[in-house]
Amino acid sequence: MPTLDPLKPNDPQLRLLALAMLGGLLALLAGLWWVQVVSARDYQAHLETQSFRTVRIPAARGKILDRNGQVLAENRPSYNISLYLEDLSDLFRKEYKHLRPVKTIPAPFWKAWLGFSSVETQNVKLTGNQEQVLTWQARYCVASNVVQQLAARLQQPVPFDFTNFCRHYETRLALPYPVLAQLDSGQIARFEEQFSGTLGADLEIQSTRVYPHGPTAAHVLGYLLRDDSSAEGEEAFFSYRLPDYRGVVGIEGSFDAELRGRAGAKSVLVNNLGFRQTENIWSTAEPGASVALTLDLRIQQAAENALTRRIGAAARGAVVVMDVQDGDILALVSAPAYDPNKFIPQISQPDYARLTDPLTRPQINRATQENYAPGSIFKTVVGLAALEAGLNPKDTIYSPGHIIIGRRYIHDLAAPGEYDFRRALLKSSNTYFISNGVRAGIENIVRIGQRLHLGERAGLPTRQESPGIFPTAKRIKSNWHDGDTANICIGQGELAVTPLQMAVLTAAIANGGKVLFPRIVDRVEAQDPALGDRPVIFPRNPPRDDLGVKPRNLEILREAMLADVEDPEGTGRSAAVPGLRVCGKTGTAQVMDERNRIVGHNLWFISFAPYENPRYAVVVMVEGGGSGGGTCAPVAHDIYEAIQKIESAGAAKTFALADP
Repeated sequence: MPTLDPLKPNDPQLRLLALAMLGGLLALLAGLWWVQVVSARDYQAHLETQSFRTVRIPAARGKILDRNGQVLAENRPSYNISLYLEDLSDLFRKEYKHLRPVKTIPAPFWKAWLGFSSVETQNVKLTGNQEQVLTWQARYCVASNVVQQLAARLQQPVPFDFTNFCRHYETRLALPYPVLAQLDSGQIARFEEQFSGTLGADLEIQSTRVYPHGPTAAHVLGYLLRDDSSAEGEEAFFSYRLPDYRGVVGIEGSFDAELRGRAGAKSVLVNNLGFRQTENIWSTAEPGASVALTLDLRIQQAAENALTRRIGAAARGAVVVMDVQDGDILALVSAPAYDPNKFIPQISQPDYARLTDPLTRPQINRATQENYAPGSIFKTVVGLAALEAGLNPKDTIYSPGHIIIGRRYIHDLAAPGEYDFRRALLKSSNTYFISNGVRAGIENIVRIGQRLHLGERAGLPTRQESPGIFPTAKRIKSNWHDGDTANICIGQGELAVTPLQMAVLTAAIANGGKVLFPRIVDRVEAQDPALGDRPVIFPRNPPRDDLGVKPRNLEILREAMLADVEDPEGTGRSAAVPGLRVCGKTGTAQVMDERNRIVGHNLWFISFAPYENPRYAVVVMVEGGGSGGGTCAPVAHDIYEAIQKIESAGAAKTFALADP
């Protein structure tokens, strides 16, 4: 049976082991004492000289595309030159020492005895305010010298504002100070060749919103304003925020949450002076989704060019091109337009003055937001109501060139003579439509207008839609007279519409009575298809309503609208396009002031084509003098001609692909 020997008190090996353990414990205690007591102030001072700053990094904004994938709004890299102030800190101190005033004093006698100079210099004692002024002067001298070198080597002036520099130094010292923004390729090349690697300045790349086609579709796209605040669901507390923007109106405004994405964040380690030491991105930015529209960029540009070419650069008007079968908006024009690029990074005072001009009002979307008296184009609704009430389109009415309703004398622009439905529409006879409209009754006219949802918004996601004005069933039962009905019959009085509403009306006439919801957004999809996110589709809605009129009456109206363009007497003959049968109706509405005086006119032309199988509705409205036939119909002609060319080019391309 094994036994254990008893411990020997004087065993040298045991003593050696005990001494080693005791020595280790003493060393550990000494180290702890050194760290906790002796070096505590050093560690505390080190921690006090460094801290973290959090920086919000905006995400890349999503693109806006047309129906064919053409870019309407995107992001491009902006190359900027910035000063890294932490790299200039040593120069700041040297310049401060150089600028600080000194005075001459006698040297100690022993220096003179040893052969040194008998005088020496000493810093002049400064007050706190004097020292602060001198410090800022040193910083400004160093930074401005760097900027002057930069300007000389780039061969262009580079502005440097002392106030902005001081503000940045005091509030955003951990971030680079921007000096020159949006460099072109030549400037970038010169900088890299002559200035790269020089202390204090470097290139930075930022994402900038760009609208490559300038004012094209500006009112649909909307614009951005500077907004660095956190979006919903983001971290709200940051030390600094890099420049970011939010959409205000249009697609940029309505789909701001989808386009904006999710901001990222980084932490910047700064020293006790506030200069950056290191940085670390701890949350990457998630890019925004792209929004695809129903617009066709080719038709949009053709409509804008037609309006400018026919009316002039100072045109005030609107154009709507709609697919009459599904309600897709192919073009939505409002003139004058603005350039959304002007809002990045900030709109200038002259541009803002032009944007808020009380006469031109380019910020207003005239296609959807402004109310206009429709004038004679509303005779299409009056004509349908009269036909539904039993009007025989072949019956004639003699017009003496005017009509008297009650005590009111209404002039007829159509020449005196006999008018049936077809000739009255193409000549736009006031006498004919007032007589038959009053006979049909305001209730029948209002009923069709309500089925067209006049006086209501269509829900277009642009934040720029007006409901218009239309009499209700309650209104026509209260103090309503034949004179009021006469006004409605010629598109005046208590009636105001938008060009978009007239496009819906025209489409309903063309497609057999379906009142459509206009659609301008097709889908929202991820910028990177590799992410695998499914796009959000905005399907075409079922018809909003039905005109509820007899097909034969619609056909009578369509044939009369065809005659308005094809008949030599038609007021819309300027819209005729060889090879394309266009149906149309012109209109001219008076604009009255508060004293019931005529101060202008709204000119209209509503149309659809082709007659045999309608596909497109084109509505043109212009503020100013002239007539609907002489002013607006030629604009529609140019648009239809452009559509013809687009379709021919598409057919030729399809044929070429199919040809073996």
